[in-house]
Amino acid sequence: MTQSTSQLEQLKSLTTIVADTGDFETMRQYSPQDATTNPSLILKASQQAEYRHLVDQAITELKSGPLSGDALVDGIIDRILILFGKEILNIVPGRVSTETDARLSFDTEGTVEKARTLIGLYEKDGISRDRILIKIASTWEGIRAAEVLQKEGIHCNLTLLFSLTQAVACADAKVQLISPFVGRIYDWFKAKTGEEYVGADEIPGYNPSSASTTTTKNSITRPK
Repeated sequence: MTQSTSQLEQLKSLTTIVADTGDFETMRQYSPQDATTNPSLILKASQQAEYRHLVDQAITELKSGPLSGDALVDGIIDRILILFGKEILNIVPGRVSTETDARLSFDTEGTVEKARTLIGLYEKDGISRDRILIKIASTWEGIRAAEVLQKEGIHCNLTLLFSLTQAVACADAKVQLISPFVGRIYDWFKAKTGEEYVGADEIPGYNPSSASTTTTKNSITRPK
């Protein structure tokens, strides 16, 4: 066993490993429990020859259907996300997070409808919603959408989370999972203070005792 593998196994004994990639071979190599993707990762993967067949499949399935114009493009993108998600679920034993359209980040109704569409496409292909997390931006509108979806048994992963305020709002909405952007919080901290952390326990956003964990930058405010 190599040193890197040994470190990975030690980490697996303490936490759940989630792959944040669209690369199937990487997932097979490191055997994570779950996986999360976003459209940019899927776009990058779809440009590789070994994944081109999934893109071609999505285009073939939809180009002769009733959709046209922007609706056809959106339908193909949704189908590509589902096809990648299904392949990932053949690798990981747990769940895959599939992200909603970023353009819906401030549209509660649009986010709810997109999530229902994605879950419907998975279920049409025989994939249980229990294996899917719908990834939504943790804006005020996104959190409200997640609250609706959770009540319908559609589990949500709230991303773009930078503050304790957002985390509390997600907890109040009873979302399944949150994905804090610890690295981005740290980037902001460094830009504002010019300081570097010394040890892992001092990373802002990671250590609950750190004052900057509760930074209000990009936090949620309730609409008037």
